[in-house]
Amino acid sequence: MSPPASPSRDHSHERRTRSFVHLLADICRRFPDLEEWLLEDFSRNGKTRTNFRELVDKGELPGEDGEDGLAAIAGEVRGWSEERTRQRAKYPPETSRFYGGLTRDEMESLIARYEARTISLDVFLLARDWRKAGSSAAASPKMLRRGARFLTAVSDSADKKLLHQYGCALDVLASLEAGKLRTSFGYADWWKLHALVYMMRHPRKGYRTREVRAHLARHGLEISSLYFQRFCKLHGIARDERAGRPRAKPSHAAS
Repeated sequence: MSPPASPSRDHSHERRTRSFVHLLADICRRFPDLEEWLLEDFSRNGKTRTNFRELVDKGELPGEDGEDGLAAIAGEVRGWSEERTRQRAKYPPETSRFYGGLTRDEMESLIARYEARTISLDVFLLARDWRKAGSSAAASPKMLRRGARFLTAVSDSADKKLLHQYGCALDVLASLEAGKLRTSFGYADWWKLHALVYMMRHPRKGYRTREVRAHLARHGLEISSLYFQRFCKLHGIARDERAGRPRAKPSHAAS
């Protein structure tokens, strides 16, 4: 380890290095795979050290976006890709589309979109996830990167629109916690949120219109079949359009 360049920067340098070490330790507690990689593969593998140094110098990971970061640094992207291909073949995408043809992630994204209302979705999700993470947000690389992107966007835009939206997102989140959902969202978005949450709790290949309408009615939300059909068509949610149970025929008195 090289010594400090001058006495004037001793204390600030030491504070930064201690802060970094604490941050790295916090990150390792949250991601045990990283701790194992640092203590085992990284310290012993020359290729991994070279790739990591290039990342530090150039700010770019080898390989393409979407590839596993640790695999890229270790030079094992090919093996990782082959394993991913095997897993995808074993569990094809359609097996995870439990919600009218959508995945759980897609449903959660839809719910978040309606929660965000007129607020930028990225801004709303940052505010929501940061509050949810609490004190651990400061040790989360993902949250730190998202926060940095937000502040960069605020600085580059030279106005306060994004900051205003962030404040609006906090107000919406506060209303959620205070149980003022219906007032906050308005009737139209409120029934759609109820419908989406119902679908999340009741996986189906397709949803019957009358089934969802009956659920909404129990919560005092009356909507037309046409509104629900349009909502499903807009978001690509499959409906169960099979004929329902036939009505019982009236009995006739014997002649």
